[in-house]
Amino acid sequence: MPLLPPENEPLPQAPSSAVGDSVWPAWWPWAAGALAGLGALLAALVLLRRRQPKVLQLAAPAKSAAAGATGSAAAVPARLDCQLDILSASRSLMMFTIEYRLEIANRSTRAVRDLQVTTRLGYPGRTGEDAALAPGAEHGEILPRIGPHQSRSVRGTLRLPLSEIAPIRQGSSPLLIPLIHLILEGAGYPRETRVFVAGTPSPANLGRLQPIRLDTTPGGIAGVRALPVNAP
Repeated sequence: MPLLPPENEPLPQAPSSAVGDSVWPAWWPWAAGALAGLGALLAALVLLRRRQPKVLQLAAPAKSAAAGATGSAAAVPARLDCQLDILSASRSLMMFTIEYRLEIANRSTRAVRDLQVTTRLGYPGRTGEDAALAPGAEHGEILPRIGPHQSRSVRGTLRLPLSEIAPIRQGSSPLLIPLIHLILEGAGYPRETRVFVAGTPSPANLGRLQPIRLDTTPGGIAGVRALPVNAP
């Protein structure tokens, strides 16, 4: 039979915290353990990722600066400068004739190949390019190659029958304004038309030309020059 404490002694009490009853719920030790396990798992994953070998990614090969410059130069047409000099001009009873020299200079850094050079003699009111001209009013030639910063010369003779000319009038004088159409076209060089006007220098203005008079004595015409009308 168990012994009972004396009546004058108090029953023993369950121990309590010095700061009172605990505020943490009864399940908090299990939650703390789960959080600690999760932290350990994340640390292990980070360590494993650091130990895995990195896959090297090769960068795309850079385009060569020289190749880019070459492509850009090929896309831009060459620049040609043209100078037309009249070597002689004459008028007979049936024909107006011009003998010329054309200087073509390549001002670019690449060659121009298979350049078709066509010259046509006309006058205002007739385009000279699309109209049906007399056989002698057109001259064509092919230049196989003009190197960078090089030039080539072309010589030719153009004849226009007087019967095909509709002259302009200044008072009672019939006048002719010769127009020389220059057509250029080649490999890598788009078709281009340039126009030159021919005439005699004006006494009042050396930068201007006077028309050719058709009521003078047939023969040579001195001092005939050509100036560009639509030079680039």
